[in-house]
Amino acid sequence: MRRRAFLASALTAGTSITAGCGFIESRTEHTDPTVELDDNPQNNTKYLVFRKDGADLATVGVSPPGSSEPSEFGASVSHGVDTELQSLTQRFSTPDSDETPPKIALQGPFMDDYGPPPSVSVFRDNTAAVVKVHRFGGLADETVYINLLVTRWPASAHRLVVESSVELVEPGLTDQTHVLDGQLEFKVTTETEADEPTDDTPNSSE
Repeated sequence: MRRRAFLASALTAGTSITAGCGFIESRTEHTDPTVELDDNPQNNTKYLVFRKDGADLATVGVSPPGSSEPSEFGASVSHGVDTELQSLTQRFSTPDSDETPPKIALQGPFMDDYGPPPSVSVFRDNTAAVVKVHRFGGLADETVYINLLVTRWPASAHRLVVESSVELVEPGLTDQTHVLDGQLEFKVTTETEADEPTDDTPNSSE
């Protein structure tokens, strides 16, 4: 299980305040999270850890595909009890390949048993596969787990870059919105590479 004690991270923050019709909103951008590895060395999950004033604000985790395709992988967002998830955008790109981006699918159901369902889009643009949660519905105040499946992987790709952007709200007389941006990188092993003998494995043809 992942440890709950996070390393302190320096946040590059920019704050703006918007007022209108009696509503005041403060927005703070956080663009320099700490990148942490899972405590289990057999687990390739990485985490973007965001903090505010020395306290835990949110953690975005990504468990990469175990192989090129078809392969399951996932993402998670945990946050404090005094905050609510507003939106999430994740872009999955393979910058070392000049082929079309990977193709992924959402494995559901992505909802709880009581609240309104989230609104989710999965699509591809010219450079990445994109998962966009427009609204979290009944999951806004919970830790969210998103299960995904690689259905097509660029044959020449060995790197996966995941860009995450989360909007997190602290409700109150003055709603404070935190915009959390960060990036994680992974090496993805293709089936051909996994079958190749290592230096310690005798070549069967010899």
